[in-house]
Amino acid sequence: MKKFFRYKIKSKALATVLMLAIPVAALMLMESYTHVPWDLTPPIFILNLVGYYLIYLLGTFLFGGVAGGYTFATLLFMCCGLANYCVVCFRSSPIVPWDIYSIRTAVSVADNYNIDITGKLIGVVLGFLALTVPGGVLPGKVKKLRIRLAGLALSICCVFGYVKAVGSDAVIETVGLDTTLFTPNVLYRNNGLLAGFAGNIRFMKVEKPEGYSTKAAEEVAQSYQTQETTTAKKDLPNIIVIMNEAFSDLSVFGDFHASEDYMPFIHSLDKNVLKGHAYVSVKGGNTANSEFEFLTGDSMAFMPTGSVPYQQYVKSKIPSLASRLGELGYTTTAIHPYYGSGWNRNTVYPLLGFDNMIFKDAFTTPKKIRNYISDESAFQKIIDLYEEKGTDEKLFAFEVTMQNHGGYSKDTDDFRESVYLTDELNQGTQVRAAEKYLTLIQKSDEAFKELVEYFEKQKEPTIILMFGDHQPSDYITNVILRELDLDRDESQDVYFDNYIVPYIMWSNYDMDTTQVENISLNYLSGLLMEKAGIGLTGYQQFLKDMQAELPVITANMVMEADGDREPEKDVQSEWIENYNKLVYNHLCDKTGRLSGFFE
Repeated sequence: MKKFFRYKIKSKALATVLMLAIPVAALMLMESYTHVPWDLTPPIFILNLVGYYLIYLLGTFLFGGVAGGYTFATLLFMCCGLANYCVVCFRSSPIVPWDIYSIRTAVSVADNYNIDITGKLIGVVLGFLALTVPGGVLPGKVKKLRIRLAGLALSICCVFGYVKAVGSDAVIETVGLDTTLFTPNVLYRNNGLLAGFAGNIRFMKVEKPEGYSTKAAEEVAQSYQTQETTTAKKDLPNIIVIMNEAFSDLSVFGDFHASEDYMPFIHSLDKNVLKGHAYVSVKGGNTANSEFEFLTGDSMAFMPTGSVPYQQYVKSKIPSLASRLGELGYTTTAIHPYYGSGWNRNTVYPLLGFDNMIFKDAFTTPKKIRNYISDESAFQKIIDLYEEKGTDEKLFAFEVTMQNHGGYSKDTDDFRESVYLTDELNQGTQVRAAEKYLTLIQKSDEAFKELVEYFEKQKEPTIILMFGDHQPSDYITNVILRELDLDRDESQDVYFDNYIVPYIMWSNYDMDTTQVENISLNYLSGLLMEKAGIGLTGYQQFLKDMQAELPVITANMVMEADGDREPEKDVQSEWIENYNKLVYNHLCDKTGRLSGFFE
């Protein structure tokens, strides 16, 4: 074996062929993780191949020889492709550049997921390992240190130049790169994993809207002034908001058969309650983006696809629902029964105006389901806060739950499904996972019932809003779609339905219950403030007027006043243009922010 690794190919012609062919084979294998390489057009294939050659060249100078460099580059692509495959399994979308900020969050929940190990996956990994054999015996050494360092510096510059070129309009038009960020999986399939990833780097910053200036934002905002809150503080309600992890009602796709109702209490609520469809911008993951939209009123429609503002853009104080309620005398507390580092919450929450933060360590002997703190225990923490507060104190509690987090395929001793799909489906892993998911939703419904029944007995006015952050990953919703004979790839309406979650707004006092059937999260906090009798900020008034014309706006779609739904990129509207300017001013224009408008 030792002699084998010392062996080097003597034929220069064979060595040259292998040096040219190995990157081609690596490209083919890389694409094969999640799709097929022949989806790439010849120009796009060549564009990707240039990137592969540059990485192999960089490895050669880094390790001072072709054999070491080619082995390194081959294993690098194998691991990157495998990581992307796992991410697609977890959240149904590929790795994007800003996922580097999410590594700690991803690692913290990885134990609750199962990887779908297929014969194809095994074949791809074995293919990469096989490539290391000829790559490891290629001749060629870079002996002089100065040449090696110069070559390494040059190859790094070439890689940076490649990334910049892939994101340029000239290259995009020349090779025909797909620029539709609507569906990242399709974009990577059309552009190739390497070029698709490199092209997305240009979106690491929020793009300034066309015609933007602080003055332009002022002109949009000048018609709106923050309203005074005329309700006396003692009469203001306590406000409880629960963003429930992966909480959704999959009957939005159609009536499917289940052994029993998975949210009987919520379905039965009919007094002092608003219920409807909330549209979100994410599916299967990136929970923090739903938080961001709700708390700030800013829409992910104007953010790079796959980005997470909590990690990329919220770096200083920013007006939000929490800061507004804090100014009105509320004690503001954020609760998350998991690690504070997840999505950078422990840094972001104070910047949004929360006085207090409660994370996993503050829960003593909680009840757990699948190793996550249950909704029952999570909601009990809200009750504890209410009982501990002063008589004259008003509470704003914002809780993000964990009970229903993904990883439904994994069996645990503390949880078994009790809601069953009764149609004749193949009773495989995905069906069982879907049944577990529905059972979890039923557990959330039971916990919500206990919370509502507690506050029904309290004299202090209290309003509770619960909504889901997103639907579960595709492997769960696919079970329902198959039963209903629906295909999200062939129907735009079915695709849009993948971004609907329920919202329930309940109060223990008489509340205006004019129903709002469809709403997006950027509008939902304004609706909450209005129902609570609190004066709207100038920004919330703008959003309320916009909502009358465009009831829903997300990163995926826009709903017009007549109920028509269209992809966000296809809708041209002065409202959207003005909204984009305000979002940019709110989030990115630190020196020119119109603070009085947002607070």
